[in-house]
Amino acid sequence: MDQNKLKRHHIMRSLILAGITALLAYLFLSETLSHYLAPRLHMFSYVTLVIMGLLTIVSIRQIFVGSSVYDCDCEEQHKVPRTPMGSLLVYSLFVLPIVMGFVMPDKILGSDVAEKRGITLLSNDVRKLADVTANANANATENVEQTAEVKKDADPIVEPQPEDTNQGATPPVQATSDEQLRQRFSNGGFGDFYADIAVFLHKQPVIELNDKVFLDGLTTMELYAKEFAGKELETMGFVYRQPDFTKQQFVVARFSVTCCTADSSVYGVLVEKEDANKWAKDSWVKVRGKLELRQVDGYDMLVLKASQVEAVSAPKDPYVYYSFESVPGS
Repeated sequence: MDQNKLKRHHIMRSLILAGITALLAYLFLSETLSHYLAPRLHMFSYVTLVIMGLLTIVSIRQIFVGSSVYDCDCEEQHKVPRTPMGSLLVYSLFVLPIVMGFVMPDKILGSDVAEKRGITLLSNDVRKLADVTANANANATENVEQTAEVKKDADPIVEPQPEDTNQGATPPVQATSDEQLRQRFSNGGFGDFYADIAVFLHKQPVIELNDKVFLDGLTTMELYAKEFAGKELETMGFVYRQPDFTKQQFVVARFSVTCCTADSSVYGVLVEKEDANKWAKDSWVKVRGKLELRQVDGYDMLVLKASQVEAVSAPKDPYVYYSFESVPGS
């Protein structure tokens, strides 16, 4: 191929590589990368930025050094486009996303996406876990009762003997508040992970469902709905409404992201307040109120009867993530 034509291809490829590198750098500097990618994957983006920078340097070097053949032994499998139309088509596939990345505004997910994907007020996983645990507890109780009946039939009846009141008996140890709560939640059979979070949340005079504990806390309160009924709760999110909501209802919702926004899910708490309809869709609010227990399709569900709602600004990172920690700060 003519050296001038080959040089033009190297220039175009260098511009594309430089554009991708600049776009990644822009997302880092503007702190908007979390709008597209979960924080646990940011490190891979840093590595990608370094690699793209090195590839850009290598491509720029080829502009000045030039070459009559490719530097790899690929038997011309990496041919450059042979026609102007081919060049336009191939390079447009790379240029268009770069231009869109710089030109289009960074917009966080909102009600339009939530309406298409559906919002989770009572997780199906939680329902399944609750059913499995209830069945396990029922089977365990049945086994204990059967064992007790067999033992009752087999053992002779022994009359109780009066105890010597003069002997010094060790008084029962008064359980601490934490131990009482732990025993209370451990009986649910959902494991130490949720029991620890339940104790942590229940001890708070006003439960603060913040970004770090939003998902795990929401799941915990769903599992122990009866225990958390009547507690004060404060949380933040965007306003979401469904067509079948009344004027006194909206959901304070958050998007959960596992890897990127493509796999996002919506979680939230149903809020009820007389003037709820004055809060615009997708506006960010902080809500405080008391949790009330309701029955929905045979399952317990918590509804937040709001005492106050105030407008707030959306956080820099509007999404929430599973922390995989038993208790925040532990």
